[in-house]
Order: sequence, then structure tokens, then C-alpha cells
Amino acid sequence: MSVINYFLNHFVFPREAKQFPHKLISSPWDLSASSRTKIITGFSGTNDTQLLLPVHIRQYDLPQLQKTDALVLNNLLQPKNDHYQYLPISTSSDEILNLIVKDKSVIQVILDVGALFVDGTNRQIAVKWLDKTDKKQIDYAVYFESDSIFVCDRQYQHHAFLTSPASERLDRCVFYLNEIHTRGTDFKFPNEFRAAVTLGNGLSKDRLVQACMRMRKLGKHHWLSFWSSNEVHQQIQTMKNNSPLLNETENIDDRITLTDILCRVYENTQQSTWDGLHHWAIQSLSFQRKVTAFENIHWKDLQESFTNSTMINLANQCLEDEVTKLENMYSVPKTFRTIFEIYSARWKYSAIYSSVKIHEAVSKRLCSYGGSKTLLAQLLDEEQQRELERVQELEEERYQKRPSSVEPFEPLLHDIIKLLCEEQGPMLNLSKLTSVFCPIADAFLGTTFYSECQPDGESLDPFLRPPRWVLVYRNQHIILVSPTEANWLMGQLYFLYRKQSFTEQLTTTLRVLLPRMKRDQSILVNTTTLTVPPTMFSNRGNFSFPIPVEWLVELYIFNGTIYLESSQEQTAYCQCLGVCPKPRSEIEEDAFEKGCITVDGFVNKSAHRCLLQLQQCRFRSNPLAFIRKLVENRNNTHAPLVSHVGSIIMNALKLPF
Repeated sequence: MSVINYFLNHFVFPREAKQFPHKLISSPWDLSASSRTKIITGFSGTNDTQLLLPVHIRQYDLPQLQKTDALVLNNLLQPKNDHYQYLPISTSSDEILNLIVKDKSVIQVILDVGALFVDGTNRQIAVKWLDKTDKKQIDYAVYFESDSIFVCDRQYQHHAFLTSPASERLDRCVFYLNEIHTRGTDFKFPNEFRAAVTLGNGLSKDRLVQACMRMRKLGKHHWLSFWSSNEVHQQIQTMKNNSPLLNETENIDDRITLTDILCRVYENTQQSTWDGLHHWAIQSLSFQRKVTAFENIHWKDLQESFTNSTMINLANQCLEDEVTKLENMYSVPKTFRTIFEIYSARWKYSAIYSSVKIHEAVSKRLCSYGGSKTLLAQLLDEEQQRELERVQELEEERYQKRPSSVEPFEPLLHDIIKLLCEEQGPMLNLSKLTSVFCPIADAFLGTTFYSECQPDGESLDPFLRPPRWVLVYRNQHIILVSPTEANWLMGQLYFLYRKQSFTEQLTTTLRVLLPRMKRDQSILVNTTTLTVPPTMFSNRGNFSFPIPVEWLVELYIFNGTIYLESSQEQTAYCQCLGVCPKPRSEIEEDAFEKGCITVDGFVNKSAHRCLLQLQQCRFRSNPLAFIRKLVENRNNTHAPLVSHVGSIIMNALKLPF
């Protein structure tokens, strides 16, 4: 402990905990003050941030340029740009490049405005991309390094772009532009070039449009493809599903269009502008404090001798507290307030009354554009509290509205269910009793199991009944039953068990089924002491019948199990879903290279399934989106990536045992 204290006191705290009692800050308000004698002009390639300009700055758009936004959007919405793909979770840059190279559209430019290539330098990514391209068509890879343009050739020699032959042969090049260089760069790309635009979290319209306009002939001779992270795809999908314009016939797998992407980008822009208004208002207070300080100087004939005492007084009036006392930080109760209310409270506390015009202009803008949206703040909240506030705001956003109460159906006990306990006579043909049983692969589901609670006009997701009881019918069928049915079957099976002779054998048993939510958790379904009747006593004629793995994995899929017991179960689980996740054998990897296996691991065609030994799969289309939703509804949360099922359905990866 003494060593730790010494290290903290002499090496960590002196460097990391260094602070000052006061600070003197500057902002755009100071750089463009209206008191300057000379007019300051500037140029901006966007007008999305005009609400965040100081109030004494005016934006004047040339008449001939006022239609620029509409023209750019029109170019973006061209049908040839309607090409969208989303990536699996935790995709590496190498995997993204593989998908781009294998895409049907030939892509020569990567505009990484979403910053998805985070596991390598620009040079490393460019070299990887060059290695994956066709040597007959591509000779060079162009990238940025230290704000300079470089070229890598097939001999892995790196040269400056301007002195390289590649500058005259752009059609033989691929271009990688990282996030910071997706604006301000200008390449004269040949006609019919297509760029892959990455979509990251929080991407605003300003950044997206600036990146897309690197393709100077966009909409005429240059085209775009959009590639989003899995997180952004989920955000777009959620927004699309919640849209009031969504057609009732559309489902969760509907294609994402350019309009959906732009709607999400505009939503991000609106949010970033709203967040910026809060900091913009705080900067205005700092500027007003300085204006008041300068006005307090006693000017004589428009001149003043700036003595040391004058400068000290001026600086003291402009200073702001760097350290906030704990008493001031936490003693005042925190409430939800609008941006205007927070600004007004701070303005009154600062007692700045000399710059009334600035205050009125700031208040007017906050009232007009701040809206009624609130954030958690108090009078003196500072940077130290913002992280805590954001966490609490995120917790508020996770609040789920519970469904309204409904009148449940009365549970029914069908006469056919009672016949399942009879050991004498022929077996029931379950597939023909459609009024009682609904087939699900090799399992049969009692109709009352899912019909006991069906609200009209509402989603059934909150009312999804957990499957907890299964009936093994004569060791040949698995039937999921409701608690009402299980209660009657339990009593009847115990009655038959007690009256049976030693020569009789019961092959119908009732069992408890639990989802495996933790490693090494027992799911009870094959526990002999817990079956009804118990199957551990061979002298009574009852022999244990363990449910086969092929049947178990179907139950796992249905009940939302996220952990598997063995590699055999994991293989059977993948075969049931028709997926071939990583790591793959040479045959499987060759099938993936040929496009037989999709990015998420699903194998669609029956011929490919035979080759990959996936004949057990009965799904005709990709079930992974449905399985992810089913697991989420069963467990009220997404399957974690560290679980076997979560890794398979979300990351296309099998975990070792």
C-alpha cells in the first residue's frame, strides 16, 4: 500500500490532478466581436451551423447559391445511389474491405466519414485494399498520411502522389479517404467512379454531404454506395418502424432506402444543433462578462493608459471559476429545464446587465429554436457533471412504455390433451389434429398455449408466454403445454404412475424446461428426478429418455436460450438455423468466397446446404432477424456477444468451449 500511495502522490496526482482556481477562456464570440473596426469575413461550405454563430455575425447567401442544398439532395437521391449495406457487429477493417471488394458494384473510392476503419492506419488500410483488388485493373492505392497524399504500388513502394505515375492514371487507382480528409480534398475522379460512404453513429447532414461531394460529378457520372455499422442500421430500422408513414403491410425486413438514411441524418443534425445551442448560450455569457469588464474601464478621450493595475482589474473581471466546490455542485437540487431556462438562471446569477442587446438576441434565439425539450441541469452545473447528466438522460431514453391491460382468454383444457396420458391403444396422429396442435418443426404446440392472451390491435410481444412445460409423448414427440394443461397432466400422470404394475412402462412424461441464461446452468428438462413421473427407478419399469440434441436445439431456439452446453449442441444449433459461422473449414471458406454463405452466415440454397451438411434446416429464408427479435422478447434484452447464441446470431462467430 505504501508503494501505491507513493506512486499516486508523486507521479499521478501532480500530473493528472493539476488545476487552477480560475480560467480565462476564448470562443468564436471573441474572435468576431462587433467592436472591431475592420469587417471580418469568412466562408463556410454549409449553412447547417448558422444557428450556432455569434449573434453579431450575419450569414449572407448569394442568390445564385441559395438552391445549392436542393441540388445536392437531388443528386444524392438519384436511383443509382440507392445502394445500401449494413455490417455485422464488431467488424474489422479487413472484413469490411472483403465485403466492398466482393460487392456487385465496382467501388474505387472509400469515403470513411463514419470512421468505421478504426483498427489500422491509413497506409495499412490502403495496402490491404490494394492486395484484395484485381491486379489486371488496379495498380495503385492512394491515401493520406500526415495531411499529405501518398501512393502505394504493387511493389509496396510508397511515393508522393504528385510525383507518382498514379497522378496521371487515376482509373488504375483506389482511393481511401479517412474521416478527417472527407472534406477539403479534391480529386478529379474519372467518370463512372463509385464511392463507398460509411455511416457512423451521430453522423450529421453537414459531414455526410461534405463527404459525398468529394465525388464532384455526383448524380451525373459519379455514384455512391452506403455502408453502415450495425448500430446505425438498428437506429435507422427503429426510426423507419416508428414512422407514422410506415405502411401496415411492411415488415421488419423492409429494405432501407436513401430516404431512410437521410431522415436519420437529419435527425442527428437536429440533435447536434440542439446540443450546440446549450454551449453556444454559455459562450455568450462569457462574452457578455468580458464586454461588461471593458465597459467598466474609465476611458478618457477614447484612450486609456493600460497600466498594470488596469490590466489586473480587467483580467479579474473576465476570469471564471475553474474549480467548482462540492457544496455548490451538489447542494442545489437538480431539475429538468429547457435551454432557455438554464441560460436565464445563469444570466441572473452572473449579474450581467450592461449588454442587454446581446442578452435579448440570445434569449430570442433560444426561445425560437430551443423548444420544450429539457435536460437535467442545475444553476451551477459544470463540465464535471455533464457525463453524469448524459448517463441519466440515456437511462430516461431507455424507458419502455408498458402495454395497456387487456382481458385474457379463459384457459381451455381440450379433451384431446387428456388422451395424451393413455398408454394403451394406438398413438394419436398429432399432425392431423390441427384444431389442437400446431406443428413447429419436430415439436407440437398446443393451440391454447399461444391463444390465451391475444389483445386486439396491439403487439403481442409483451404477452409472449414463456415455454416452461413440455410433454414427451411416448418418447416420440415433444409437446409444449400451458400451465393449465401441465397442472392437469401432472395429476393424471402421477395417478397412473402410482397404479401401474411392475410390468407396465410409462413412456409419456411431463418435464420442466428452462432457458439456459448462464454457463453451466441446468435447464432441468433431462433431469430424471424432476420428470413427472420420475424416470430414475428402473425397477418400476420407467427408463430415462434423454431428449436428443436435435430436438433440444429447437427448444433452445423457441425458449430464448443464450448459452449452450457443448460443441455438439452448438453445431446442431447452427445446422437447425442453416448458418455457417466462423471459424470455417477450407470447404466452408471456399463457399463463403463464392457467395454461397452470406455475411451473417446464412446458407439459402438447398444445394449449398447439402454441400455444407445443413440439410436439417427447414427455414426457407434468413431467420436471424426473427431469432434476434425472439431472444430479445424472451429475455427483455439483446443476447450478449459473449454468449454462444449471441455470438452466432449477431456476430456470425462460434465461441470455443
